[in-house]
Amino acid sequence: MSSSLAGQAACLSAALLWAIAVSLFRRPIEKYGAPTVNLAKCLVATLLQCITVWALGLGDTLWAAPAGGVALLAASGVVGLTLGDTALFGAVARIGVHRTLLLQTLSPLFAAIIAYLWLGERTTMQQAAGALLILAGIALVVAPRGAGETSKAADGAGWGLLLGLIAAFGQGSGLVLAKVGMGEIHILAASCLRLGAAAIGLALIGLLAGRFGRLRELSIDRPALGRTLPAIFLGTYLALFLMMAGIAHAPAAVAAVLLATPPVFSLFIEAYVDKQPIRLNGLAGTLLAVAGVALLSAG
Repeated sequence: MSSSLAGQAACLSAALLWAIAVSLFRRPIEKYGAPTVNLAKCLVATLLQCITVWALGLGDTLWAAPAGGVALLAASGVVGLTLGDTALFGAVARIGVHRTLLLQTLSPLFAAIIAYLWLGERTTMQQAAGALLILAGIALVVAPRGAGETSKAADGAGWGLLLGLIAAFGQGSGLVLAKVGMGEIHILAASCLRLGAAAIGLALIGLLAGRFGRLRELSIDRPALGRTLPAIFLGTYLALFLMMAGIAHAPAAVAAVLLATPPVFSLFIEAYVDKQPIRLNGLAGTLLAVAGVALLSAG
């Protein structure tokens, strides 16, 4: 297998693991809440990544990093993971895995807007067309499911969509902050710093909100741990290495598109878990959104 094909396979594998992980997180989120599960995810993943960074001898890159870069990476972790992932988990509890992940295809669009405003990166007509495709695909999937939907369910869906948008904005802006702040810091060490800053932010919020009792309950709940720990390992730890390998070996535009395919996998995962047929508008909207990401990335 060529290096490029290996990179593309790594990107697809990362996307599949993300879709599986978010599906595994769903029940613990419903039971313990998005902030508690996100705190557990960041704490465990930070520990795993710190061990890996130490084992690979990459810790020195953090000590030698400029203060400005460290501050931007820390801000990236707070915006993208403390805020973004908490909102993402909250959206999963309200509108489901697939619709939430589909909203995350907006994160490249938010990143492009922020990069234009902050870094002066220009947007081409092709990228604008890609953005419109993403919006059209999302509109197909998140449209009301029929007149039979109760007002309570509609209210929950409205909050879920808002949280999904906040999550996409957090991830997109977090990526721009990380790109600017990374500099010469090794990408695994930078990722560890982002996760660590997010964990500290969540821990402070949890301390003020008195959520550590819920975290303790989660830590002794074997069925919940049976879903949470594999999801953390697959979706936050292992998928990161696969993503880095994919970005290193596959063309950047191709990698960006393949990494945007979790909604495609989640469409089938959610249909299997919920024992419901795949709706035509769900499939069409998902494919439109991924095609939009392709245009946006290639542009």
